[in-house]
This record gives sequence, C-alpha cells and structure tokens, in this order.
Amino acid sequence: MDRKQLYIAGILGTALCVPVHSEEPPSLVIYENVLRNMDNEMKEKVNLSIAQLREEGYSCSQATLLGLCRTLGSNLTEAQIKAISSGLRGGIGRTFEDGTCGALTAGVMALGLYTASSDDEKAVALSKELFEHFKKTYGTVKCGDIVGKFKFTKCTGCCLCMGEKVVELLQRENIQLPQAPTVAWNDITENKQRL
Repeated sequence: MDRKQLYIAGILGTALCVPVHSEEPPSLVIYENVLRNMDNEMKEKVNLSIAQLREEGYSCSQATLLGLCRTLGSNLTEAQIKAISSGLRGGIGRTFEDGTCGALTAGVMALGLYTASSDDEKAVALSKELFEHFKKTYGTVKCGDIVGKFKFTKCTGCCLCMGEKVVELLQRENIQLPQAPTVAWNDITENKQRL
C-alpha cells in the first residue's frame, strides 16, 4: 500500500469513528469527521502511522500505541512499546469474548504515558472519557463483540478512532509532548546487529 492509499485508508477509517446512534445522518457525520481530520496534521500523521502498522500486521494494541508514540514522540524504544502492548492483543491475552479491545487499552496506556508529568487524576478522567467515546462509537468495549458483529472489518477503524481521540484529548488539555521523533526507531536494532 503506497502513502496515498494509507492516507485515504486513515481518513476513511477515522470516519468510521461515528457513534452507533448518532442523531445526524451518517453521511453528514462522516463528511464532518473527514473535514475535521484533514485540518489536523497531528491526527493525520497518527492515522497514517497506525494504518501503516496495521498493514504490516501489527495487532490493534501494538499499532495504536506504537503509532501514537512514533508520531508524538517517546523515550521508549520500539521494542519496549511492542513488548508492553503485546499482551493486550485480542482483548487482553486473546480473551476475545471477555476482553477489552486492544486499541482502547492501548489508547488508555498512551494517555497515561503522555499525562505522566501532570497528575494521576487527569489520566483517570481522560481515560474514562476515552472509554465512553469508544463505547458510544462501537456499542461495546469487548473485543469479541466487535469481532463477532463486524467480522474483523472494523478493527483498524477502532485503532484509528482511538488514535484520533487520544490526540484530541491531549491537544485539548494542552499536554506537553516530547519532540517526535525522540528515538531513532530502527537505529538501535540495526546497530546491535552490525556489532
């Protein structure tokens, strides 16, 4: 998938982040979401990163957290981010029918990561808001319910929805972000392999 296709997939995927029971006609809501996203460069970059990672086969939790960290900056290495988010796959340890969506849990982790210098209560409040947004959008937070209803067709949409909402919340709260990229993602691994 080339960069233009990833961009389009990111915009369309984010348009899927429409509440299940919206009062406005879906086409108007989707159109407004697309316009809003096109105006926000940070959200666009997050969407592209997440879409690319999903295309490469990363799980929902890994693609969401890694896509956010790559775009917003992080002091963690790519290997660390992949490791801490890997157990969230498939509704936490592939408990599909009972577990919370990996994209949502990764979004909560990202909020904690970026609000760490603030206070815990802010992270808790933002996490609750993220949770409620996800539940309103998809009608559930359970991975198995989403997979059962949509047959894996909305999984990337869940990731993009969480990436967009995390960026929105961080921007709204004026959270100071690291300067991206703070880690040369592949340099560490490549240098070790050369030695």
